[in-house]
Amino acid sequence: MTNRVGAGRLSLVLGLSVCASCAAQRELRISSDPPGALVLLDDQVVGSTPYSLLFEAYGTRRVTLYLNGYRTSSRLVELIPPWYARFPIDLFSEVLIPVGWKDTHIADFTLEPESGEVTEPDLRAVLERAENLRRATPEGPRDTNPAPTPQPVDPDEP
Repeated sequence: MTNRVGAGRLSLVLGLSVCASCAAQRELRISSDPPGALVLLDDQVVGSTPYSLLFEAYGTRRVTLYLNGYRTSSRLVELIPPWYARFPIDLFSEVLIPVGWKDTHIADFTLEPESGEVTEPDLRAVLERAENLRRATPEGPRDTNPAPTPQPVDPDEP
């Protein structure tokens, strides 16, 4: 009977240690030049640069930065696991033998200043396209400047 109790306790301790022993720390650091840009991570506002985030799962994330006077910058950031965080090695490196790995991914952005004011001809073209889209049907926008139809040619004319 004591062997069953001892084995049960050992199983409980091992089970709890497996659940609580993942010591890996995954971090994404986002910075910009100039700093202070608004950070959107997967279309959610999360803070401003410099920004740091602890994450659980690897994959691809969309990072978008906004700063007045600068062009919006957006790109996909791939969070690729290192060799020790790939299956099945991760079972040993993160769960059974928790060493305390730290995996830091850095996304640096250099923001470009806006090119200048919108000129009158640019604004007119943008407003025409916006009106065309506003009047669009479910089939899509209508072409406001249809291509000219060719005129029939009379073979008897010189």
